[in-house]
Amino acid sequence: PGARPPSPPAPARPARPPATVDHLRRFTDQVGSRRARAGLPPITADGRLTAAAQAHAAAMAALGRLDADGPDGMSVFDQVAMHGYAYLGIDEQLVSGPRTLDEFVQYYLDTGEVQALHNADIRDVGVGHAPGAGRNGELYWTVLWTMPFSPPGLARFAAEVTSLTNGHRTAHGLRPLGNDPRLTAAAQAYSEDMVARRFYSHTCPSGSEPWDRAAAAGCTHVGIGENIACGQRSPAEVVQGWMDSPGHRANILKPEFTHIGIGFQCGGQAGTYWTQLFGTAA
Repeated sequence: PGARPPSPPAPARPARPPATVDHLRRFTDQVGSRRARAGLPPITADGRLTAAAQAHAAAMAALGRLDADGPDGMSVFDQVAMHGYAYLGIDEQLVSGPRTLDEFVQYYLDTGEVQALHNADIRDVGVGHAPGAGRNGELYWTVLWTMPFSPPGLARFAAEVTSLTNGHRTAHGLRPLGNDPRLTAAAQAYSEDMVARRFYSHTCPSGSEPWDRAAAAGCTHVGIGENIACGQRSPAEVVQGWMDSPGHRANILKPEFTHIGIGFQCGGQAGTYWTQLFGTAA
């Protein structure tokens, strides 16, 4: 199914040291209090996320508008990766207007639209701000909420995608797909490659196709299919998106497929990159 044009390569930049998080204590204390009242775990101000948020706020100030991409084509997700933070989930909020941290905190907590405040999986936060070019004292703010990466968390994501996929298959009278470690290895490597080489397509820049990548991983399946997606923030969202697309849905509900492998990688232009690789046993 369709792919969007590749993004321009981001310029190489040296890693930046983590920013101090002391000045954000009022923010994290008030957010933590709000979460505690809801029975949710505490939130931690992370220096890497703060540095990434600060860099992106400065990029928006240079643009003079709210935008997920800076003037050099570097996305807010690129900033997070460049500062050495790997995540499974991310929720970014881009705001302009509040002129002080206290004003921002009050505005932020009063809007009631911040889903991350109520998400038990979110554990880390970073906040950055930068002055705009105008004379009214307007500030540009970036807030990054994240679910940190962990190998068990990645395995849980993959298992959830597989379970949701098999739920749709069984609802249509089809047998569930079995996990295949070789398909998984190929799918994971491809998600990582799309982020590393900044493209989004079933054909990689060097010309390989899904069946080529499956064979290179040692798969002996006689039929191969692939779904990819980017930007979705959860297994449920990505599977629903595939089911809502006729071509992707056809792969999920193809009777001949017997096995599946799932890949996920954070970063890049869209923030998340998913690969679903199907195979038919020989």
